[in-house]
Amino acid sequence: MLNSITNLMHAVALTTYTILIGRALALGEEHFTVWIFVTFFIVMIVKYLGMIVHLPVVDLHDRRHHTFWIAISIAVIFMNAFTLLAIQAHAGIVIAGTAITGGLCGYYMHTLFRPDRGNFAFVALAMVIEYGLCAALTTGPVRFAWVCLIASNALWVALKQVKALSERKLHNDIYHLLLIGSSYLLYDSITSGLWKAIWP
Repeated sequence: MLNSITNLMHAVALTTYTILIGRALALGEEHFTVWIFVTFFIVMIVKYLGMIVHLPVVDLHDRRHHTFWIAISIAVIFMNAFTLLAIQAHAGIVIAGTAITGGLCGYYMHTLFRPDRGNFAFVALAMVIEYGLCAALTTGPVRFAWVCLIASNALWVALKQVKALSERKLHNDIYHLLLIGSSYLLYDSITSGLWKAIWP
């Protein structure tokens, strides 16, 4: 029950950040761009799809399960591409980052049709690589926010190994709370005007 609550809290937080960015963009506030809005919007969509795919009505039926995970994988490819565009990365980096994400997500979609119904680690790896690339390309509070997102994912992996937490799925609750905070830092960093690649 708690896991569902913190998961919903994260979804609501992402929705709130997206709406606030959309409002700022509509008002013409400085540093808010269409690419940043689209990035947060797709992150929000991926979050809701991720919640739906775990519902029994979807998870227990292979066709629905595969369809939703394919949709999530494709959304992640676009999400990573738009994120690189949002930080004004060089075209070559956008292409390379999108290609890496496409390759990893594509392979994940291929594994969906195996008996184990896919290894999500490939999609997770694509996202962590993206976070790392964004952290390397940016500076100041924007870089800090990306590093916090990386740390949140790393901590989730570590906490999952703690039996007392994993048995009650408390590692997921901690993870959701960390993501709310990390996502807020990313949203808050927009006003710094540092959503721009520092190289090449």
